Amino acid sequence: MKNLALFLCAGLLLWSACQNDDPAPPVFENELRYDGPNLTGPVLAAGEYEAAVRFSAGYLDNYDGRELTAVQFFLGQLPAGCELRIYEGTTGGDAPATLLASFDLSAQVQAPAWNRFPLPNPVVIGPRDLWLSVALTHTQQQQSIGCDAGPNQIDGDWLFTTADGQWRPYTERTPESINWNIRGELAE
Repeated sequence: MKNLALFLCAGLLLWSACQNDDPAPPVFENELRYDGPNLTGPVLAAGEYEAAVRFSAGYLDNYDGRELTAVQFFLGQLPAGCELRIYEGTTGGDAPATLLASFDLSAQVQAPAWNRFPLPNPVVIGPRDLWLSVALTHTQQQQSIGCDAGPNQIDGDWLFTTADGQWRPYTERTPESINWNIRGELAE
């Protein structure tokens, strides 16, 4: 009888240990972000890219009605061109739907450094996906956009490249598991 109880306890322990261990994305009071501290950045070839983080409508339930007032991102090396883009919604093919705002920051970004851009008009968080994107132009192979050490959070590593014209998670493009150093600041 003791052996049966022991096997039942061991079975219950194994069953509970095999549950889905994927952590929920972190929720911060006044920030939208998936990343940890900057570690490095991927080496990207010459070309045009957009590194983005997507916050799903479900994730944004915690922030409904709040205002996005600024965006921060880390650059390791200065790209030839740098633009902040904010999108709302997602198309059926996992791409941003509607461009809400775009700002050419090429003349004001610094590297290696965190760059903070206050939005001239805050974006009200609503019931649609929100994408924070940094568009980059490289004239040579370089490490411009920063990333953390991972592991990646779902929606923390979207990358568009004009080379294939597709939005795909970086983890689908490489074996690296990271999150972009892109953060949104919310009004208190």
